[in-house]
Amino acid sequence: MKPISKDIFILVGILSFFLLTAFSPSKSMAVNAAFDVKKMGDMSDFDPNNPVIPTGDTIKVAIVASFSGPAAINGQIYWLCLQWAAHDFNKRGGIFVDGKKKLVQILKADTMGKPDQAKKISERMALQERVHLLWGTDGSHIMKVINQTADKYKIIAQCSPSLSDELYDATNFTRYSFLTAFSTDQIGRGFAYYYGQMRKKEKKFYILCQDYLFGHQFADGFKHGLKEYYPGAEIVGEDYHKLFLTDFAPYLTKIKASGAEVIYTGDWMPDAGNLLKQTRSMGITLPFAMIYMTEPNMLHEVGVEGTKGLMELSQYGTTAPMFKTPEQIKYYKTWNNL
Repeated sequence: MKPISKDIFILVGILSFFLLTAFSPSKSMAVNAAFDVKKMGDMSDFDPNNPVIPTGDTIKVAIVASFSGPAAINGQIYWLCLQWAAHDFNKRGGIFVDGKKKLVQILKADTMGKPDQAKKISERMALQERVHLLWGTDGSHIMKVINQTADKYKIIAQCSPSLSDELYDATNFTRYSFLTAFSTDQIGRGFAYYYGQMRKKEKKFYILCQDYLFGHQFADGFKHGLKEYYPGAEIVGEDYHKLFLTDFAPYLTKIKASGAEVIYTGDWMPDAGNLLKQTRSMGITLPFAMIYMTEPNMLHEVGVEGTKGLMELSQYGTTAPMFKTPEQIKYYKTWNNL
């Protein structure tokens, strides 16, 4: 396994704390918990490669994600970060449930990146493992399956990295699932506002996204935003590629000839890494407007010059220093003491 950046751990770990403190798995289970960073103890015994996983009468959280196949890196990141959060709570003795403290147990549920496997493994988690929460995932098409399973068996599903607005529209809404991140329309409008109302420089954009639910909605959000905030902008090209593509050359050739000034993409790993590396290897230095082109190992491969022009819209981005409050600083120092 390649090493995972500590920054990624910290950011997803923060989301994980919300996951573990905010849910009420069923009518029969009343969870009373609030995350207090001041109560974090010595975390130096946390080993992400050999996590201590409790069993028995626990709060069960299933990470429903790709742990095998081309997108396995995503499952690895989720697994390690949520284990970090669970380790902290378990060292405190767990979380109060109906007046009794219970430890948090994280389970792997491998979707292999396939909707049919996602349905099968989600149902196994609900019926056999009796989990209290399904956490997902890489791919809005997979998250839709998780949400359907949660609704069917009346357990909670938390959606963190799947951002399509359609997941929570009138047709697909379920009271058993909730989103803890920004959505595709917010992202697209945010980028349009930045380029049209703040930066006021580049006007020609090329959309290149993955050819499934999220990719199309990611593009739609940007197009909606441009109409409102940057009507003088121009979409000089728009393409959608299959998931886990290895050869981007045909698309990059079109981009190079289009006169585009910015490439707008929602690609996530491994596509995001392959796209950036191949773009730079072809001598294309155009900036990317993106949210997922951030995997540390990939960025290290392309180097400082290759990462120039990456414009990321982040829901937890902030001006330096990243950690400002006493609580944030303690969290950061606790992690660095590992």
